[in-house]
Parts: sequence; structure tokens; C-alpha cells
Amino acid sequence: MEIKKLGPLAAEVSKVDLKNLTESEVSQIKTSFLEHCVLLFKDQDLLPDELKDISTIWGQPQIHPVFKGLDGYPEIIEINNYGEKYHTNAHWHSDVTFEETPPDATLLYSLEVPDSGGDTLFSNQYLAFEELDEGLKSDLEGKRAIHSNIGVLMLTGGDTSKAKTVEHPIFREHPETGRKALYVTEAFVKSIHGLESEESQDILQKLYSHASQENFLYRHKWTKGDLLVWDNRSVQHFAEHGYGDKVRRMHRITTSGSKPF
Repeated sequence: MEIKKLGPLAAEVSKVDLKNLTESEVSQIKTSFLEHCVLLFKDQDLLPDELKDISTIWGQPQIHPVFKGLDGYPEIIEINNYGEKYHTNAHWHSDVTFEETPPDATLLYSLEVPDSGGDTLFSNQYLAFEELDEGLKSDLEGKRAIHSNIGVLMLTGGDTSKAKTVEHPIFREHPETGRKALYVTEAFVKSIHGLESEESQDILQKLYSHASQENFLYRHKWTKGDLLVWDNRSVQHFAEHGYGDKVRRMHRITTSGSKPF
């Protein structure tokens, strides 16, 4: 197995067969995942059951609370291009933070990709926390943000009266590495608990801008057969569009989560 660092986060793992892993290789993959936060496995050829099996390296595969999965594989969402108007991921976020226990890991596997456009950007939230203004960091220590799925329900035509909210710490400690990460996402956070609306929104905008600084980023240009796995506890991502009506088809699966602290 070879591991090549790609940027402020992310590494490419090569010379390994994901369908026939040894215990030693699984251990190396897990260690690399915690170190680099995003792992890339190129030139994969994975059926849905194989993708599901591989996901168990990171936890139990989960059924998405909003989007319907594949027939026979409810944990796997197929992501297709329905045009930029219906593009749901053009914002910085960690996945499903409106749950009490958001997923620890996300796997995204490319089946068909356009020749240009559709990059996915990843941002290292360990670095975002570490390089945050010390005064602001002190002011926000111990504070919690309110996350909601109302935006997803509105986008998908769901029943907004059933929207859920949950509070998570603004600074999340990783349960395996012990490192702290900034944990506010523009997609799902509505306010900071205990602050007046104007102050809350002002601080959140500063945090959103800080979280996606260029020196925290890895940009992934997709090719067919790429499998990316990322750590939602320490990473935010942003899916660009820019490929018109061209075919772009992915399979996505998330794994069991843990309650942020």
C-alpha cells in the first residue's frame, strides 16, 4: 500500500485491493483516514453491495433521513445531474449535521463524470479552529449552534412542519484524535444558542468565511472510478456544478455517527 499526501488535507491510497483487504491494510487505512481526513482510491469498479461492504471499515451504513436510497440498497443514494437549479450541495457543509449523531464518514463513488466541471472542494476544519482569531475563539468556547433540516425539506418539497433542530458545539472535539475542529455549516446552522439574532448571524458569517480559506482546501477533480471517503467530524465540503446538462452519476453512502462534544 502506498499513501501520497495531496494537500492541507487528503491523501491518495494506491496499490491496495479494497475488495480483499487484510487486517493490517484495514488498520493502515483507518490510521491514514484520521491523519489526512480525506482518502482517495482511484480506478475502482464497485457494485452497490461491494461499496456497502467497504463502508463498514468506517462504521455501519446508514439510511439518509431525507433522500431515498437505491432499491435493495436503501443506504446508497444515487446522485444524478438534474441541472444547476436542483443542485443540492453548492454550499459548505458537513453531512447531516441536523441529526443528534451525524455520520462519521461519507463515501462517494463516481460512476460517470463530465469532462469538465463538478469539482468537490474539501476544507480542513482542524486548521480552521487552530487559525481562528484567539479572541473570537475564547468568546465562543462552550457555545452551541442550532442546526436544522428545514432547508433540505424546502428544497425537496418535504413537510417543513416536521423540520427538526438540534444543538451541537461550535468547536467539536474528535473522539479518536482528540483534536478540535470548527463545526458550523452554512447549509444547516440557523443560529448560535443564547445570542441575539443580529450578533449570531454576524459571527456565523465570519466563521463561514474563515472555514473555507484557500490554505485549508483540497480540490478534487473527478475521474470515473474514483472513491473518496471523508471524515465529517473534521471536514467540510462543497460540490461545484458548472457541467450544464452533462451526465454525472455518483453513489453515496454514510456510516454510523457519534454525538458531537
